[in-house]
Amino acid sequence: MAEAGDRFGRMLAHLGMVVTCVVAACGGDGANRDAMVEVDTIGGVVVVRNGTGLWSESEGWQVVEEFRVGGSQWGENPDEELSDSKNTTVTLGPNGQIFVLEFATDRVAVFSGEGEFVRSFGRRGEGPGEFSWPMAMTWDGADRLWVGAGQGGRYHVFDSTGVFQKSVARPVHAAASLQHPLFWENAGSVVEEAAGEGVVLYLRTDTLGHLIDTAAVIRRLERPPALQDLLPLPTWKSFRLVEGHYVPRLRWSRAPDGMIWSAASGELRLAQTTPNGDTLRIIETSHRSAEFDAADRAVIAEGLAEAGISRDDVELVRPLVGAIHVMDDGHILVGIIERVGEASSIFDVFDPEGFFLGTVDLGFSLPDRGVPSFVGDTIIAVTPGDLDLPYLVRATIKRPRERQSLRRRPR
Repeated sequence: MAEAGDRFGRMLAHLGMVVTCVVAACGGDGANRDAMVEVDTIGGVVVVRNGTGLWSESEGWQVVEEFRVGGSQWGENPDEELSDSKNTTVTLGPNGQIFVLEFATDRVAVFSGEGEFVRSFGRRGEGPGEFSWPMAMTWDGADRLWVGAGQGGRYHVFDSTGVFQKSVARPVHAAASLQHPLFWENAGSVVEEAAGEGVVLYLRTDTLGHLIDTAAVIRRLERPPALQDLLPLPTWKSFRLVEGHYVPRLRWSRAPDGMIWSAASGELRLAQTTPNGDTLRIIETSHRSAEFDAADRAVIAEGLAEAGISRDDVELVRPLVGAIHVMDDGHILVGIIERVGEASSIFDVFDPEGFFLGTVDLGFSLPDRGVPSFVGDTIIAVTPGDLDLPYLVRATIKRPRERQSLRRRPR
């Protein structure tokens, strides 16, 4: 995986030490036509310092919902109901059907492209086509579905109709995320996310289950010293809120080109790294702050008092970044946490070079523990609805007009 960043290194060698870009779109209305973006090259790393966004009002993306099924709409057949809106992985099959991997029920539910339930397959067990704690899935080059099970160390392979084909050894011993993407490479291997000693790893495995190589991608954030050896008791509800939301955490996403975009949860500052962990680009923003409000301070005070921890002994942040998703064309969607503890539908949009474009409201939330499907400008996801009942949603991003930018560099 080391060769993946070579072309970026050659590109950076041709950049000047400081480049200031004035980005002005051609035509259109709005107040951001002369928004300033500063681009520096520092120690071989491109640093993009964004202004308030480049979109005018007419250029912003709109999301059109195609369908939403679930909740009270499910039929009388229990198999038609999705069981959990938070721990699911969604993928679009080669036949246009929608496949939903459910961690809670150890199965794959299949829906038509219009959202009608078709069938389900898989169940808890150790026999052919059975698995426990499914965590990831992807399609290979032969239209077969690979499901990575968290227990038993196996990939389970099915054809597009759900018929079991084979099991393959899965070399993941510790997972970095309960639900995470699984990637198929044209060379005939799968790339999966795993956890190492303080780092997030990516493992490449061939179709026989043999580990080809391992890449340490990014270093995970350490827990505050005061929390290292403290496990919250079931009755410590207030402390669990503090530990679950206000302790800094790393968010990351693998782009189609193999690069990794990551950010700490308390700051909208993105880093682009190679599969070997070399930083290529830093994106800085100033349009969002992560300051504690009165409600945050009250929750933190109550939780730390419950555990007998001083506020001076821990590093806590107001969570801002809920998730990162990289689209097929390289655009980056960053989920913004508006209210602590609640999934949000608000996403900040960056182009592949790191320029902040603006904000889009999907109209539905993407829980940070689930994996939605992005295919071109189509989004398919399981989202919580009323009373937290799960809904299957399909929507399309409409781009009114691609921004044409004029970048003037000093000679």
